[in-house]
Amino acid sequence: MKKTDYKKILITLLLCTGFFAEIPETAAEESYTVLILPFQIHSENDLDFLKNGIQDMLTTRLSRDGKMRPLDRETVRRAAENLTEINEKTAYAAAKQYPADYAVFGSLTVFGDSISTDARLLDVSQNKTLLTFNESGRSNGDVISHIDRFAAAVHDELFGSPKVAKPLPKKEETVADESRKHPDTLWTGRIEAEGKSPAGRGQEAGRLGDVWKSRNFKTAIIGLSAGDTDNDGNQEVVFIDEKNVHVYRQMKEGFIKIAEIEGEVNDSLLSVDAADINGNGKAEIFVSNLNRDSRVLRSFVLEWDGNRFQKIVSDVRSYFRVIDVPGRGPLLMSQQRGVDKIFLPGIDELNWDGARYTPASPQMLPRKVNVFAFNYGDVIHNGKEDILSFDEETYLKLSDPEGKEDWKSPEPFGGSALYIEYPMAASSSIGSHKEQDHYYLPQRILIADADNDGKNEVLVNRGKDMARRLFARLRLFKGGQIHCLAWDDFGLYPKWMTRQISGYISDYALADIDNDGQKELLFSVVNKMDSVLGNARSYIAAQEILPSP
Repeated sequence: MKKTDYKKILITLLLCTGFFAEIPETAAEESYTVLILPFQIHSENDLDFLKNGIQDMLTTRLSRDGKMRPLDRETVRRAAENLTEINEKTAYAAAKQYPADYAVFGSLTVFGDSISTDARLLDVSQNKTLLTFNESGRSNGDVISHIDRFAAAVHDELFGSPKVAKPLPKKEETVADESRKHPDTLWTGRIEAEGKSPAGRGQEAGRLGDVWKSRNFKTAIIGLSAGDTDNDGNQEVVFIDEKNVHVYRQMKEGFIKIAEIEGEVNDSLLSVDAADINGNGKAEIFVSNLNRDSRVLRSFVLEWDGNRFQKIVSDVRSYFRVIDVPGRGPLLMSQQRGVDKIFLPGIDELNWDGARYTPASPQMLPRKVNVFAFNYGDVIHNGKEDILSFDEETYLKLSDPEGKEDWKSPEPFGGSALYIEYPMAASSSIGSHKEQDHYYLPQRILIADADNDGKNEVLVNRGKDMARRLFARLRLFKGGQIHCLAWDDFGLYPKWMTRQISGYISDYALADIDNDGQKELLFSVVNKMDSVLGNARSYIAAQEILPSP
């Protein structure tokens, strides 16, 4: 979009503001006040000049004789000047301080020729969100119509009938329109493919094709998964940071946010999986969650109910992990935590009984293997289901169904920076504070016919630890590489691998996120951690795996 187009938008905003300025202000009769905070502008160009135009439009459109009065611009300036970030929490706080009965905040996202407007209406006294609005478009006038429709929706929500009643123009049904089924959509991020990835550096480098890379997220992505969460035949990407669950969908217009499920203050999310275990056609979202203060597991399961993601199970005192077993499909595994032990002995497969997930069968696994550190599959290609697992030093081990070890990797794999703290008897103390040791959780072991050659391969990450595992409580991953391993007479060998990825590969999966019938290698990368110098930064990438010739 050219800069002259942005000026046209501003002129149109001002004209529309003047056109609706005839609405009289009768402050003496007004019973509600609304704080309209400046919209955040997400764009590669400097478009901050649009803030005033959007704010003026909303001020005139949300004025309602005797019922609604927006706070004046000077009050809004004072309310917003100390806010480093405008979100639900800070909007509530500002509205209570000045005060106002309602608060409005939002954002305008511009990427190329795509425009997306996102806004929320908050009820300050009830401390809840009354309205979430999201519209996207491709023409200059779309921003104007977005503001019109949001203002109409606000009036409809509060007073029963919209003041600005502009009918929505009919559009051809597109994938983008399908995303509006989800009222939890908060905003729309726009990204584009960043060209082809350098070829993999393995024996058969040509097995990897084009790569897609999302925009950067201002958070550290801890885990990801993918699944059809609403039974529409398309897969969504689910990822977690320390406290929140995010659901996105890859569409023609970009990587679209479907929902964000905010966690509680003491939540510390550890893992996420998406799979249809209860058999209703919708993938549940399984989240392993540890309470930061009590050190008690409070894991939960989310499911789409047609309007939003709801917890169908909560406060589960177990870790969850879904493993996708070739020939059997996704299986839900569970393991409990003890008072003094991170993992209690015993891993169970869980089934849905109509009301909850119950143990179906205990798993016979090598000693000290935990729920995150194993998978099943016919890796040797002899028709039997083998056990692949990580030992405590993250060496990869292959065992037969009876538990006999057949092979062990000559070097460690894995590379997790995610850890659980625990006290050790030998740890030092400072006063009443006892030093905590770190247990680093294993990363996934994926088993699948990744390149459609009729044989299962093994996909594992190998992180580049700058600390070289010399320190028990320190991991400094500056790079990673996902290896595809195949079996021959000598054991598992690297069939192909990705390029060296700069940053920390936090999780990975095989998923058809562009819904073209072919699974891609999906992975999340943290290229900057939280520090005193700034917030974390992560992205998600997907690389095509070409069929075996």
